[in-house]
Amino acid sequence: MGIFKRVKTISLANMNHSLDNHEDPIRMAKQYIRDLEVEINKAKSALANQIYFEQRHEGLIVQVKQKIEDRKRQQQLALEKNNDEMAKLAIQDRIENEKKLIILEEQSTIIQNQTRQIKAQVANLKDTHSDLQNRKSLLISRANIARSTNTINSTVLSTQSEGILSGLARMEDKVSLLEAQAIAHDYMYGKTPTSEKTYSIDVEEEFLRVKEAYSKKEE
Repeated sequence: MGIFKRVKTISLANMNHSLDNHEDPIRMAKQYIRDLEVEINKAKSALANQIYFEQRHEGLIVQVKQKIEDRKRQQQLALEKNNDEMAKLAIQDRIENEKKLIILEEQSTIIQNQTRQIKAQVANLKDTHSDLQNRKSLLISRANIARSTNTINSTVLSTQSEGILSGLARMEDKVSLLEAQAIAHDYMYGKTPTSEKTYSIDVEEEFLRVKEAYSKKEE
């Protein structure tokens, strides 16, 4: 791979990475919907123009049909008055309009099919828009839940929580140190770290004498 191609690849990778980091899901979803709304407005405008064109075309058909009926009446009147020339002119114009009517009706079929296609496209865009709106609402809900969960997790695992645990551990160490100091103090001053109290020899001898006398008395 050439150096320029590698530089281009690296630049594109860095740019895409930067764009990915700046993509907010909610904002992007809203933008996609706005873009779709622009397309819907374009489609509606195209449909309005198509309907206008179709109606105007239907108007032409009505006019041609009316001319054909007029020419039929004119040719009939001309024949009744033995006006052959007028009858031929009426027949000629009627035939021309009948040919024109065939073309207009064929065009009308094509125009109507185009109108149906545009209507279907508009309906499809509206359905897509409704679906995107629902998906956007779900996406917002998911994003809110995710943010709340991340906030809770961040609180539980925050450095403050770690500081609390670390602080408690230090307090436990201090208590252990105080206990060790107490034991060392007792040792330095002739006290045993045990819970059993010691007495002098005189006390112990008197205790044995009293206990023995008490035992004889009980017998």
